[in-house]
Amino acid sequence: MDTFRKASFFCLLKDNMMKKSFLTYSFLVSIFLLIFGASQASGIEVVFLHRLADFEGVIPSLFSRVAVDEDQTEAFTLNPRDNTMRIFNSRGMEVFTLGDDVALSGASDFDIGAEGDIYLVYPRREGFSEILRLDYKGEPQPAISLQNFPTDFQPFSPSLVQYIDGLLYLVEASSMDLVVIDTGGRFQKGYHLKAELLELKDTFQNSPGRDEFADPESMTIFGFYVDREGNIFFTVPLLFTTFKRQMDGTIKMFGVSGGAKGKFGVIAGIVTDREGNIYITDRLRSVVLIFDSSFNFLTEFGFRGFRDSSLIVPDDLAINNEKRLLYIAQGGRKGVSVFRIVGE
Repeated sequence: MDTFRKASFFCLLKDNMMKKSFLTYSFLVSIFLLIFGASQASGIEVVFLHRLADFEGVIPSLFSRVAVDEDQTEAFTLNPRDNTMRIFNSRGMEVFTLGDDVALSGASDFDIGAEGDIYLVYPRREGFSEILRLDYKGEPQPAISLQNFPTDFQPFSPSLVQYIDGLLYLVEASSMDLVVIDTGGRFQKGYHLKAELLELKDTFQNSPGRDEFADPESMTIFGFYVDREGNIFFTVPLLFTTFKRQMDGTIKMFGVSGGAKGKFGVIAGIVTDREGNIYITDRLRSVVLIFDSSFNFLTEFGFRGFRDSSLIVPDDLAINNEKRLLYIAQGGRKGVSVFRIVGE
């Protein structure tokens, strides 16, 4: 009888211990997923691949402008410090350099058009600007003169450019005017974005976490991007805000200033991917923030440092949606880092 009682006691003790162990294990797993699985909860991940280089190593640069030719899987950089344009293959190796026989001095931005044509803008203080056009070999073509501009868009001196389906989207950063022209330079449509934001002043100031609306004269656009649906995204660092102007003219805004995850320090470049996710560089926090199409924060990556996957004052960025590649120009002469987008 004593033997039976002892056996029952030990069986009960073992059973209780197993239950406690299971509960402890479940608790620890839950904590692990909560802490370490948070970065995967968004369903999107960004993996560092390499930095753009030549056969001598990584090419140092400071705040280059970046564009991609998805058809050729090539990346282009414009370095305003040495007035050179470099072309890189899909592996991030330099294959060609422009600048010796092309007047790149003073160019502030560029983009790649159909058949590999290169469009460059040169902001000037007075009068209309011309758009410089090069063919895919880098040979200068006749410049594009801006034509048929309405009076309220004169003078116009673009500092940012994006090519989409035969049209050039031009932004004058200081006035925050955006103009669309065809490749012959003829005016198609335009938007006075600063005036449109001023109409939203009360809405902006009454939004949670917003500071007082900035002096309109000091507001400028830093980064802009137009998606395939025609939505216009642009960043205004002084307001710590990103704006989306939809096709119907409605403007939506998101972003709150701060140093924590998902908050804006000094925002700069912006692009979207084919799923509508939004990528924004933050120069102050040295990260790239990712939001979904509804402006919900998903994750961020980079962080200041000299490791390969770190970033130093990220600035302009470009995306190859076909190959899921993200190119990020930065300061510190760290050059342009290339990441692959996985998931989603």
